[in-house]
Amino acid sequence: MIPLINKGALLKTVGSKAFSYAVLITAGTFLFSSSAFAQSKKKPAKAAASSTTATVRNRFELGIAGGLSLNKFITGQSHGGYNTGYSAGVSLHYPVYKGLGLQLEVNSMQQGGQLIKFKDDTRLGLPENFQTKNVRNSSYQINTLEVPLLVDYTFNIKPSWIPVIYAGASYAYTYNVTEHYQKTGNLLPGQNVIATVQGSQNATSMFNDNRLNFIAGAKARLPLTARLGLTLDFRYVAGATPVLDSYSYMDKAGFGSRVRSNSFVSRIGLVMPLGK
Repeated sequence: MIPLINKGALLKTVGSKAFSYAVLITAGTFLFSSSAFAQSKKKPAKAAASSTTATVRNRFELGIAGGLSLNKFITGQSHGGYNTGYSAGVSLHYPVYKGLGLQLEVNSMQQGGQLIKFKDDTRLGLPENFQTKNVRNSSYQINTLEVPLLVDYTFNIKPSWIPVIYAGASYAYTYNVTEHYQKTGNLLPGQNVIATVQGSQNATSMFNDNRLNFIAGAKARLPLTARLGLTLDFRYVAGATPVLDSYSYMDKAGFGSRVRSNSFVSRIGLVMPLGK
């Protein structure tokens, strides 16, 4: 027989231990539940942030385009003409607000035009020959690296045909200029024997390295697939700064004007959204 006092003490001891275990278990359960609840609250926030990042990424559009340019020099003198070149590059577009968007491009482009010079060094007392007196018709191909920044507006008329107008400016770097010339003159003075020679040469040193252009244009986008679109782009690129500081059709020092290169460009391209 166990004395009653000892049995009560034992029951008291067992009860206190059970209470302690219950407190520990309850506290542990509360801490675990709190931690799990906190993590469950963080996960949607992380998922929401990830979703926002994906949405922003999906709003960007990557494009490639290429085509032809029709070029002409603009001068204070009328002795000039057109030539042709190419334009090709990549673009990144981002819609800003209700049809308005920004587009950054990097293009390789040929600009230029034709210029005529009438040379007559006999006025300086030199004897007349093919080199001192001639007419030179030159076509200059200006190879340019161009970085345009454009602001555009999209008209949501039809899902199958989306017209866009845009305007902006570009920085242009001239990295190479080739002159294709045709020179005509009197081969045998006094006998009216006229000769014409053709050739080409590097003329990069004649032209300015850095220029600015104004750009205005329009394009249309047609869907090809759910993620791929076809673009038809037409733009006018006007020289804001001169490509040549001085040109004289009389080839006379002190008489001349600045030259700007303007281009009509038509391109076809593809666009697709970034991300899934």
